[in-house]
Amino acid sequence: MTTLTLVTVAVVVYGVLNTRGYGRALALGAATPVGAAAVVGAIAVPTFYAVAVGAVVGVGLRLLRAQGHQPGAAPLPVPASRPLVLLVVTSVLVTLVSPLLFDGLPVLNPAGGVGTLVAGVVTKSNIAQIVYLVLSVGVVAYLARSRWTGPEIVGTAACLTTMLSFWAWTHMAAGIPFPEGLFDNSPAFTFQNTLPGGAPRVRGIFSEPAGLAISCLVTIAYCASRMRHVRGPRSLGVLIIGGAALYLGSISTSTTFLVAGVMLAGLATVVHVASFVLGRGSLSTVVVAVLCAAALTAVWLLPYVANTVGAEIEAKVGTSSYNDRSSADSTSYQLVMDTWGFGTGLGSNRGSSFAASLLSTVGIVGAALFVAAVVILVRRTWRLVEVRPVIWALAATLTAKVVSGPDLSDPSGILWLSLGVLAHAALRDQGRGSTRAVLDHSRGSTTGSSRSQPAEG
Repeated sequence: MTTLTLVTVAVVVYGVLNTRGYGRALALGAATPVGAAAVVGAIAVPTFYAVAVGAVVGVGLRLLRAQGHQPGAAPLPVPASRPLVLLVVTSVLVTLVSPLLFDGLPVLNPAGGVGTLVAGVVTKSNIAQIVYLVLSVGVVAYLARSRWTGPEIVGTAACLTTMLSFWAWTHMAAGIPFPEGLFDNSPAFTFQNTLPGGAPRVRGIFSEPAGLAISCLVTIAYCASRMRHVRGPRSLGVLIIGGAALYLGSISTSTTFLVAGVMLAGLATVVHVASFVLGRGSLSTVVVAVLCAAALTAVWLLPYVANTVGAEIEAKVGTSSYNDRSSADSTSYQLVMDTWGFGTGLGSNRGSSFAASLLSTVGIVGAALFVAAVVILVRRTWRLVEVRPVIWALAATLTAKVVSGPDLSDPSGILWLSLGVLAHAALRDQGRGSTRAVLDHSRGSTTGSSRSQPAEG
Protein backbone atom coordinates (compact mmCIF):
# COMPACT_ATOMS: atom_id res chain seq x y z
CA MET A 1 0.00 0.00 0.00
CA THR A 2 1.02 3.62 -0.60
CA THR A 3 -0.26 6.99 0.54
CA LEU A 4 -2.50 7.09 -2.53
CA THR A 5 -4.03 3.64 -2.07
CA LEU A 6 -7.03 4.79 -0.06
CA VAL A 7 -7.49 7.80 -2.33
CA THR A 8 -7.51 5.53 -5.39
CA VAL A 9 -10.01 3.17 -3.77
CA ALA A 10 -12.24 6.16 -2.99
CA VAL A 11 -12.00 7.30 -6.62
CA VAL A 12 -13.00 3.82 -7.84
CA VAL A 13 -15.97 3.72 -5.45
CA TYR A 14 -16.99 7.20 -6.59
CA GLY A 15 -16.86 6.08 -10.21
CA VAL A 16 -18.94 2.97 -9.54
CA LEU A 17 -21.61 4.90 -7.64
CA ASN A 18 -21.63 7.93 -9.96
CA THR A 19 -24.81 8.05 -12.04
CA ARG A 20 -22.90 9.76 -14.85
CA GLY A 21 -20.62 6.84 -15.48
CA TYR A 22 -17.03 5.97 -14.70
CA GLY A 23 -15.41 8.62 -16.90
CA ARG A 24 -14.88 11.15 -14.10
CA ALA A 25 -13.13 8.54 -11.99
CA LEU A 26 -10.75 7.88 -14.89
CA ALA A 27 -10.07 11.61 -15.13
CA LEU A 28 -9.30 11.82 -11.41
CA GLY A 29 -7.00 8.82 -11.67
CA ALA A 30 -5.11 10.53 -14.49
CA ALA A 31 -4.55 13.69 -12.42
CA THR A 32 -1.59 12.19 -10.51
CA PRO A 33 0.77 10.92 -13.25
CA VAL A 34 3.63 9.99 -10.91
CA GLY A 35 1.44 8.72 -8.12
CA ALA A 36 1.46 5.01 -7.25
CA ALA A 37 -1.76 3.37 -6.13
CA ALA A 38 0.17 0.26 -5.12
CA VAL A 39 3.62 -1.30 -5.41
CA VAL A 40 3.66 -4.92 -6.58
CA GLY A 41 7.17 -6.30 -6.36
CA ALA A 42 9.33 -3.89 -8.32
CA ILE A 43 6.33 -2.51 -10.25
CA ALA A 44 4.63 0.68 -9.06
CA VAL A 45 1.05 0.73 -10.38
CA PRO A 46 0.08 4.26 -11.53
CA THR A 47 -3.21 5.59 -10.20
CA PHE A 48 -4.66 5.91 -13.71
CA TYR A 49 -4.18 2.23 -14.49
CA ALA A 50 -5.46 1.16 -11.08
CA VAL A 51 -8.68 3.08 -11.80
CA ALA A 52 -8.70 1.79 -15.40
CA VAL A 53 -9.28 -1.74 -14.09
CA GLY A 54 -12.83 -0.64 -13.30
CA ALA A 55 -13.34 0.48 -16.90
CA VAL A 56 -12.23 -2.92 -18.21
CA VAL A 57 -14.63 -4.61 -15.79
CA GLY A 58 -17.36 -2.32 -17.10
CA VAL A 59 -16.60 -3.38 -20.69
CA GLY A 60 -16.78 -7.02 -19.65
CA LEU A 61 -20.16 -6.52 -17.96
CA ARG A 62 -21.50 -4.83 -21.08
CA LEU A 63 -20.47 -7.80 -23.19
CA LEU A 64 -22.19 -10.20 -20.79
CA ARG A 65 -25.39 -8.17 -20.84
CA ALA A 66 -25.29 -7.98 -24.63
CA GLN A 67 -25.04 -11.77 -24.87
CA GLY A 68 -28.05 -12.18 -22.60
CA HIS A 69 -30.32 -9.99 -24.72
CA GLN A 70 -32.45 -11.18 -27.59
CA PRO A 71 -30.69 -11.03 -30.97
CA GLY A 72 -31.48 -7.90 -32.90
CA ALA A 73 -29.75 -5.15 -34.73
CA ALA A 74 -26.01 -5.38 -34.07
CA PRO A 75 -24.53 -2.28 -32.39
CA LEU A 76 -22.23 -0.10 -34.42
CA PRO A 77 -18.55 -1.03 -33.98
CA VAL A 78 -16.34 1.32 -32.02
CA PRO A 79 -14.36 3.48 -34.48
CA ALA A 80 -10.68 2.49 -34.73
CA SER A 81 -11.36 -0.62 -32.64
CA ARG A 82 -9.74 -2.94 -35.18
CA PRO A 83 -6.34 -1.22 -35.32
CA LEU A 84 -6.32 -0.90 -31.52
CA VAL A 85 -7.12 -4.58 -30.98
CA LEU A 86 -4.56 -5.54 -33.61
CA LEU A 87 -2.05 -3.29 -31.83
CA VAL A 88 -2.54 -5.30 -28.64
CA VAL A 89 -2.24 -8.60 -30.49
CA THR A 90 0.86 -7.43 -32.37
CA SER A 91 2.47 -6.13 -29.17
CA VAL A 92 1.94 -9.44 -27.37
CA LEU A 93 3.26 -11.40 -30.34
CA VAL A 94 6.37 -9.24 -30.72
CA THR A 95 7.08 -9.32 -26.98
CA LEU A 96 6.92 -13.14 -26.87
CA VAL A 97 8.65 -13.93 -30.15
CA SER A 98 11.37 -11.27 -30.38
CA PRO A 99 13.60 -12.77 -27.63
CA LEU A 100 13.47 -16.10 -29.49
CA LEU A 101 14.45 -14.51 -32.80
CA PHE A 102 17.05 -12.07 -31.48
CA ASP A 103 18.48 -13.81 -28.45
CA GLY A 104 21.34 -11.79 -26.94
CA LEU A 105 20.49 -8.53 -28.72
CA PRO A 106 21.54 -5.53 -26.54
CA VAL A 107 18.66 -3.23 -25.53
CA LEU A 108 18.10 -0.25 -23.25
CA ASN A 109 16.11 -1.35 -20.25
CA PRO A 110 13.58 0.99 -18.55
CA ALA A 111 15.99 1.66 -15.67
CA GLY A 112 18.42 3.32 -18.08
CA GLY A 113 20.98 0.56 -18.23
CA VAL A 114 21.92 -1.87 -20.98
CA GLY A 115 20.38 -5.33 -21.05
CA THR A 116 19.86 -8.12 -23.56
CA LEU A 117 16.98 -10.10 -24.97
CA VAL A 118 16.96 -13.62 -23.56
CA ALA A 119 15.11 -16.42 -25.31
CA GLY A 120 12.15 -17.67 -23.30
CA VAL A 121 12.39 -14.88 -20.71
CA VAL A 122 9.54 -12.41 -20.20
CA THR A 123 10.46 -9.63 -17.80
CA LYS A 124 8.29 -7.82 -15.29
CA SER A 125 8.55 -4.73 -17.47
CA ASN A 126 7.21 -6.70 -20.46
CA ILE A 127 4.22 -7.92 -18.47
CA ALA A 128 3.53 -4.50 -16.97
CA GLN A 129 3.58 -2.70 -20.32
CA ILE A 130 1.31 -5.29 -21.94
CA VAL A 131 -1.16 -5.02 -19.06
CA TYR A 132 -1.06 -1.22 -19.28
CA LEU A 133 -1.75 -1.36 -23.02
CA VAL A 134 -4.70 -3.72 -22.51
CA LEU A 135 -6.10 -1.42 -19.82
CA SER A 136 -5.58 1.61 -22.08
CA VAL A 137 -7.51 0.06 -24.96
CA GLY A 138 -10.16 -0.99 -22.44
CA VAL A 139 -10.50 2.66 -21.38
CA VAL A 140 -11.05 3.65 -25.02
CA ALA A 141 -13.70 0.95 -25.42
CA TYR A 142 -15.48 1.97 -22.21
CA LEU A 143 -15.56 5.69 -22.98
CA ALA A 144 -16.69 5.05 -26.55
CA ARG A 145 -19.86 3.30 -25.30
CA SER A 146 -20.56 5.49 -22.26
CA ARG A 147 -23.42 7.93 -22.81
CA TRP A 148 -21.84 10.45 -20.41
CA THR A 149 -18.48 10.72 -22.19
CA GLY A 150 -17.54 14.28 -23.15
CA PRO A 151 -14.58 16.64 -23.61
CA GLU A 152 -14.71 17.59 -19.95
CA ILE A 153 -13.14 14.22 -19.05
CA VAL A 154 -9.88 15.21 -20.73
CA GLY A 155 -10.24 18.75 -19.39
CA THR A 156 -10.68 17.54 -15.82
CA ALA A 157 -7.56 15.36 -16.00
CA ALA A 158 -5.37 18.04 -17.62
CA CYS A 159 -6.59 21.03 -15.61
CA LEU A 160 -6.57 19.25 -12.25
CA THR A 161 -2.96 18.17 -12.84
CA THR A 162 -2.04 21.79 -13.59
CA MET A 163 -3.84 23.02 -10.47
CA LEU A 164 -2.01 20.51 -8.27
CA SER A 165 1.31 21.46 -9.87
CA PHE A 166 0.59 25.15 -9.31
CA TRP A 167 -0.24 24.39 -5.69
CA ALA A 168 3.11 22.59 -5.36
CA TRP A 169 4.85 25.63 -6.85
CA THR A 170 3.20 27.99 -4.34
CA HIS A 171 4.55 25.75 -1.58
CA MET A 172 8.08 26.07 -2.96
CA ALA A 173 7.82 29.81 -3.69
CA ALA A 174 5.74 31.08 -0.79
CA GLY A 175 5.61 28.28 1.77
CA ILE A 176 1.89 27.62 1.32
CA PRO A 177 1.05 24.24 2.93
CA PHE A 178 1.15 21.37 0.45
CA PRO A 179 1.08 17.59 1.07
CA GLU A 180 4.57 16.75 -0.20
CA GLY A 181 5.00 13.17 -1.31
CA LEU A 182 1.27 12.49 -1.57
CA PHE A 183 0.61 13.05 -5.27
CA ASP A 184 4.16 12.18 -6.40
CA ASN A 185 4.98 9.08 -4.39
CA SER A 186 5.92 6.53 -7.06
CA PRO A 187 9.26 4.78 -6.43
CA ALA A 188 9.51 4.06 -10.17
CA PHE A 189 10.70 7.61 -10.88
CA THR A 190 13.85 9.55 -10.09
CA PHE A 191 12.87 12.99 -8.86
CA GLN A 192 14.87 15.97 -10.09
CA ASN A 193 14.52 18.90 -7.72
CA THR A 194 17.61 20.95 -8.59
CA LEU A 195 19.77 22.03 -11.52
CA PRO A 196 23.37 20.74 -11.77
CA GLY A 197 24.52 23.86 -9.92
CA GLY A 198 22.07 23.32 -7.07
CA ALA A 199 19.42 25.86 -8.08
CA PRO A 200 15.83 24.64 -7.51
CA ARG A 201 13.80 23.35 -10.46
CA VAL A 202 10.06 23.61 -10.88
CA ARG A 203 8.58 20.16 -11.47
CA GLY A 204 5.10 20.50 -9.93
CA ILE A 205 3.78 17.05 -9.04
CA PHE A 206 5.92 15.42 -11.74
CA SER A 207 9.27 13.72 -11.37
CA GLU A 208 11.08 16.22 -13.61
CA PRO A 209 10.46 19.55 -15.36
CA ALA A 210 10.01 17.82 -18.75
CA GLY A 211 6.92 16.04 -17.43
CA LEU A 212 5.53 19.33 -16.15
CA ALA A 213 6.26 20.95 -19.53
CA ILE A 214 4.32 18.29 -21.43
CA SER A 215 1.38 18.54 -19.04
CA CYS A 216 1.32 22.34 -19.31
CA LEU A 217 1.31 22.19 -23.12
CA VAL A 218 -1.66 19.83 -23.04
CA THR A 219 -3.54 22.13 -20.67
CA ILE A 220 -2.74 25.22 -22.75
CA ALA A 221 -3.89 23.51 -25.96
CA TYR A 222 -7.11 22.29 -24.34
CA CYS A 223 -7.95 25.61 -22.66
CA ALA A 224 -7.16 27.71 -25.73
CA SER A 225 -9.60 25.66 -27.79
CA ARG A 226 -12.15 25.27 -24.99
CA MET A 227 -12.52 29.03 -24.47
CA ARG A 228 -14.91 29.39 -27.40
CA HIS A 229 -17.23 26.68 -26.02
CA VAL A 230 -17.82 28.05 -22.50
CA ARG A 231 -19.35 31.21 -21.11
CA GLY A 232 -19.44 33.13 -17.83
CA PRO A 233 -17.54 31.83 -14.80
CA ARG A 234 -16.44 28.72 -16.65
CA SER A 235 -14.66 30.79 -19.29
CA LEU A 236 -12.87 32.70 -16.52
CA GLY A 237 -11.81 29.42 -14.92
CA VAL A 238 -10.50 28.08 -18.23
CA LEU A 239 -8.57 31.32 -18.76
CA ILE A 240 -7.02 31.23 -15.28
CA ILE A 241 -5.97 27.57 -15.53
CA GLY A 242 -4.58 28.10 -19.02
CA GLY A 243 -2.62 31.10 -17.75
CA ALA A 244 -1.29 29.07 -14.82
CA ALA A 245 -0.15 26.35 -17.23
CA LEU A 246 1.60 28.94 -19.40
CA TYR A 247 3.40 30.37 -16.38
CA LEU A 248 4.46 26.98 -15.01
CA GLY A 249 5.74 25.90 -18.39
CA SER A 250 7.74 29.08 -18.82
CA ILE A 251 9.53 28.65 -15.47
CA SER A 252 10.02 24.90 -15.76
CA THR A 253 13.49 25.36 -17.34
CA SER A 254 12.54 22.57 -19.75
CA THR A 255 13.63 22.80 -23.38
CA THR A 256 10.73 20.49 -24.21
CA PHE A 257 8.28 23.28 -23.42
CA LEU A 258 9.96 25.63 -25.92
CA VAL A 259 10.58 23.16 -28.73
CA ALA A 260 7.25 21.34 -28.51
CA GLY A 261 5.44 24.65 -27.95
CA VAL A 262 6.89 26.14 -31.14
CA MET A 263 6.00 22.96 -33.06
CA LEU A 264 2.45 23.01 -31.70
CA ALA A 265 2.02 26.72 -32.50
CA GLY A 266 3.25 26.09 -36.04
CA LEU A 267 0.81 23.21 -36.43
CA ALA A 268 -2.07 25.34 -35.15
CA THR A 269 -1.19 28.13 -37.57
CA VAL A 270 -1.07 25.79 -40.56
CA VAL A 271 -4.36 24.11 -39.61
CA HIS A 272 -6.24 27.37 -39.10
CA VAL A 273 -4.92 28.96 -42.29
CA ALA A 274 -5.73 25.82 -44.27
CA SER A 275 -9.22 25.64 -42.75
CA PHE A 276 -9.88 29.27 -43.66
CA VAL A 277 -8.58 28.97 -47.22
CA LEU A 278 -10.22 25.64 -48.02
CA GLY A 279 -13.43 26.65 -46.27
CA ARG A 280 -13.54 29.97 -48.12
CA GLY A 281 -14.49 31.71 -44.90
CA SER A 282 -15.00 35.41 -44.36
CA LEU A 283 -13.39 37.65 -41.78
CA SER A 284 -15.09 40.34 -39.75
CA THR A 285 -13.62 43.80 -39.26
CA VAL A 286 -12.59 42.97 -35.70
CA VAL A 287 -10.80 39.78 -36.77
CA VAL A 288 -8.97 41.64 -39.54
CA ALA A 289 -7.85 44.29 -37.04
CA VAL A 290 -6.63 41.62 -34.61
CA LEU A 291 -4.72 39.82 -37.35
CA CYS A 292 -3.06 43.06 -38.49
CA ALA A 293 -2.05 43.85 -34.91
CA ALA A 294 -0.72 40.30 -34.49
CA ALA A 295 1.30 40.60 -37.71
CA LEU A 296 2.85 43.90 -36.56
CA THR A 297 3.63 42.42 -33.15
CA ALA A 298 5.18 39.35 -34.76
CA VAL A 299 7.66 41.55 -36.63
CA TRP A 300 9.14 42.58 -33.30
CA LEU A 301 8.43 39.42 -31.31
CA LEU A 302 9.50 36.63 -33.67
CA PRO A 303 13.22 37.54 -33.72
CA TYR A 304 13.26 37.50 -29.91
CA VAL A 305 11.45 34.14 -29.83
CA ALA A 306 13.78 32.70 -32.46
CA ASN A 307 16.87 33.87 -30.55
CA THR A 308 15.51 32.51 -27.27
CA VAL A 309 14.63 29.12 -28.73
CA GLY A 310 17.95 28.94 -30.56
CA ALA A 311 19.89 29.79 -27.41
CA GLU A 312 18.00 27.19 -25.37
CA ILE A 313 18.57 24.50 -27.99
CA GLU A 314 22.25 25.40 -28.29
CA ALA A 315 22.65 25.23 -24.52
CA LYS A 316 20.81 21.90 -24.43
CA VAL A 317 22.97 20.41 -27.16
CA GLY A 318 26.06 20.82 -25.02
CA THR A 319 24.65 18.99 -22.01
CA SER A 320 25.08 15.38 -20.98
CA SER A 321 21.29 15.03 -20.92
CA TYR A 322 21.10 15.80 -24.63
CA ASN A 323 23.90 13.34 -25.38
CA ASP A 324 22.18 10.63 -23.35
CA ARG A 325 18.83 11.22 -25.06
CA SER A 326 20.37 11.32 -28.52
CA SER A 327 22.30 8.15 -27.83
CA ALA A 328 19.14 6.39 -26.60
CA ASP A 329 17.23 7.38 -29.74
CA SER A 330 20.10 6.36 -32.03
CA THR A 331 20.29 2.98 -30.32
CA SER A 332 16.53 2.55 -30.61
CA TYR A 333 16.50 3.31 -34.33
CA GLN A 334 19.39 0.89 -34.79
CA LEU A 335 17.31 -1.77 -33.02
CA VAL A 336 14.59 -1.25 -35.62
CA MET A 337 17.16 -2.12 -38.28
CA ASP A 338 18.65 -5.01 -36.28
CA THR A 339 15.23 -6.62 -35.82
CA TRP A 340 14.24 -6.00 -39.45
CA GLY A 341 11.39 -3.74 -38.30
CA PHE A 342 9.92 -6.47 -36.09
CA GLY A 343 10.65 -4.75 -32.76
CA THR A 344 12.00 -5.93 -29.43
CA GLY A 345 8.71 -6.06 -27.51
CA LEU A 346 6.89 -3.71 -25.15
CA GLY A 347 8.98 -3.01 -22.07
CA SER A 348 12.16 -4.42 -23.62
CA ASN A 349 13.64 -1.13 -24.83
CA ARG A 350 13.16 2.49 -23.84
CA GLY A 351 14.25 5.28 -26.14
CA SER A 352 14.15 8.97 -25.37
CA SER A 353 11.41 10.04 -27.78
CA PHE A 354 8.08 8.50 -28.68
CA ALA A 355 8.82 7.60 -32.31
CA ALA A 356 12.09 5.88 -31.49
CA SER A 357 10.64 3.99 -28.54
CA LEU A 358 7.46 2.94 -30.38
CA LEU A 359 9.27 1.66 -33.47
CA SER A 360 11.92 -0.18 -31.46
CA THR A 361 9.37 -1.98 -29.25
CA VAL A 362 6.27 -2.81 -31.32
CA GLY A 363 7.98 -2.54 -34.69
CA ILE A 364 6.84 -0.95 -37.93
CA VAL A 365 3.54 -2.84 -37.98
CA GLY A 366 2.62 -1.87 -34.43
CA ALA A 367 3.56 1.76 -35.00
CA ALA A 368 1.48 1.83 -38.20
CA LEU A 369 -1.53 0.43 -36.33
CA PHE A 370 -1.24 3.09 -33.64
CA VAL A 371 -0.95 5.88 -36.22
CA ALA A 372 -3.92 4.43 -38.11
CA ALA A 373 -6.09 4.51 -34.97
CA VAL A 374 -5.20 8.15 -34.27
CA VAL A 375 -5.74 9.24 -37.88
CA ILE A 376 -9.10 7.46 -38.10
CA LEU A 377 -10.44 9.08 -34.94
CA VAL A 378 -9.16 12.58 -35.72
CA ARG A 379 -10.42 12.42 -39.30
CA ARG A 380 -13.90 11.29 -38.25
CA THR A 381 -14.29 13.88 -35.50
CA TRP A 382 -12.54 16.97 -36.87
CA ARG A 383 -15.79 18.49 -38.14
CA LEU A 384 -17.38 18.06 -34.69
CA VAL A 385 -16.54 21.42 -33.15
CA GLU A 386 -17.43 20.38 -29.60
CA VAL A 387 -14.53 17.90 -29.42
CA ARG A 388 -11.89 20.17 -30.95
CA PRO A 389 -10.36 20.86 -27.50
CA VAL A 390 -9.74 17.11 -27.13
CA ILE A 391 -8.15 16.92 -30.58
CA TRP A 392 -5.79 19.76 -29.68
CA ALA A 393 -4.99 18.13 -26.33
CA LEU A 394 -4.16 14.95 -28.25
CA ALA A 395 -2.03 16.92 -30.72
CA ALA A 396 -0.14 18.57 -27.85
CA THR A 397 0.42 15.20 -26.18
CA LEU A 398 1.80 13.57 -29.32
CA THR A 399 3.91 16.60 -30.25
CA ALA A 400 5.49 16.74 -26.81
CA LYS A 401 6.01 12.96 -26.76
CA VAL A 402 7.84 13.13 -30.08
CA VAL A 403 10.25 15.57 -28.42
CA SER A 404 10.53 13.94 -25.00
CA GLY A 405 8.02 11.27 -24.05
CA PRO A 406 8.92 7.66 -24.88
CA ASP A 407 6.14 5.62 -23.28
CA LEU A 408 3.17 4.30 -25.27
CA SER A 409 1.13 3.84 -22.11
CA ASP A 410 2.39 6.74 -20.01
CA PRO A 411 0.88 7.19 -16.54
CA SER A 412 -0.84 10.49 -17.39
CA GLY A 413 -3.55 8.67 -19.36
CA ILE A 414 -4.31 11.77 -21.44
CA LEU A 415 -3.51 9.98 -24.69
CA TRP A 416 -6.01 7.18 -24.10
CA LEU A 417 -8.66 9.39 -22.54
CA SER A 418 -8.49 11.59 -25.64
CA LEU A 419 -8.84 8.61 -27.97
CA GLY A 420 -11.79 7.36 -25.92
CA VAL A 421 -13.60 10.69 -26.10
CA LEU A 422 -12.99 10.93 -29.85
CA ALA A 423 -14.18 7.35 -30.35
CA HIS A 424 -17.38 8.20 -28.47
CA ALA A 425 -17.95 11.32 -30.56
CA ALA A 426 -17.34 9.44 -33.81
CA LEU A 427 -19.65 6.61 -32.76
CA ARG A 428 -22.40 9.02 -31.75
CA ASP A 429 -22.07 10.92 -35.03
CA GLN A 430 -22.17 7.66 -36.95
CA GLY A 431 -25.33 6.67 -35.11
CA ARG A 432 -26.97 9.97 -35.97
CA GLY A 433 -26.04 9.49 -39.60
CA SER A 434 -27.51 5.98 -39.64
CA THR A 435 -30.71 7.23 -38.02
CA ARG A 436 -31.06 10.01 -40.57
CA ALA A 437 -30.48 7.55 -43.40
CA VAL A 438 -33.16 5.19 -42.08
CA LEU A 439 -35.65 8.05 -41.67
CA ASP A 440 -34.93 9.37 -45.15
CA HIS A 441 -35.35 5.89 -46.59
CA SER A 442 -38.62 5.39 -44.71
CA ARG A 443 -39.98 8.71 -45.90
CA GLY A 444 -38.98 7.91 -49.46
CA SER A 445 -40.63 4.50 -49.29
CA THR A 446 -43.81 5.95 -47.82
CA THR A 447 -43.99 8.66 -50.46
CA GLY A 448 -43.29 6.19 -53.25
CA SER A 449 -45.97 3.80 -51.97
CA SER A 450 -48.59 6.51 -51.74
CA ARG A 451 -47.81 7.68 -55.24
CA SER A 452 -47.99 4.17 -56.69
CA GLN A 453 -51.48 3.41 -55.28
CA PRO A 454 -54.31 3.66 -57.83
CA ALA A 455 -56.89 6.38 -57.37
CA GLU A 456 -60.14 5.28 -55.77
CA GLY A 457 -63.56 5.70 -57.38
